[in-house]
Amino acid sequence: MAAAEKGDGGDEQIALEVTVLSAESLRNRSSPLLPGRRLRPYVILSSSSAANRGQLAPIYRTRVDEGGAHHPTWRDTLRVPVDASFLRGGERGQGKEGGAAVHVSVLSKRPFRGPVRLGWCEIPACDVVDGLWPPSARRRLSYALRHPRHGGHGRGVIHMAVRLFGPHLERLVPPAPRPAPEPGWFGTAMGIPRAAPVSAFRVPESGRHVSYWRR
Repeated sequence: MAAAEKGDGGDEQIALEVTVLSAESLRNRSSPLLPGRRLRPYVILSSSSAANRGQLAPIYRTRVDEGGAHHPTWRDTLRVPVDASFLRGGERGQGKEGGAAVHVSVLSKRPFRGPVRLGWCEIPACDVVDGLWPPSARRRLSYALRHPRHGGHGRGVIHMAVRLFGPHLERLVPPAPRPAPEPGWFGTAMGIPRAAPVSAFRVPESGRHVSYWRR
């Protein structure tokens, strides 16, 4: 289910298709004097491309999960139009801080009042246009949600599957260049197996895990 709350109705050919799968460990903004109500979470998406041009960015949203509370499930697919700046940002490896990205916010619906913002994250272009997989290949991404006010972590994790959707993607997004061979290194080497160090099995500290789906 996909819904656009506002937009200019422009004809966009290239879009980032985002399947919002689920979230876990969501935290409500509450205090001992004002205990939090039951969470009724939903997700909204918008692109930084329109905002960078000084335009009002269309907002796309999922349905409200009435029963999942702190561990909601949606599995809703939304298509967010993106422009050439998103593709260029991925090719250059940009988008981590303030670059081309799709903004993701998790909110909780409240009766008679506006929604509560639970957390947010961004899908940077370089996580989608990486030159390693075809741009139309579906990637599964997970991001730690940031605090709505100060941007700190610890607001839960959201899981999504993303891919670029549109015509002629392979021509618009060229593959990453192959690295040049190091001078003085050539020929074939034979490796001798040995036990791996303990550090090789440590879980990375990053809150983002990237995997890939095959259709």
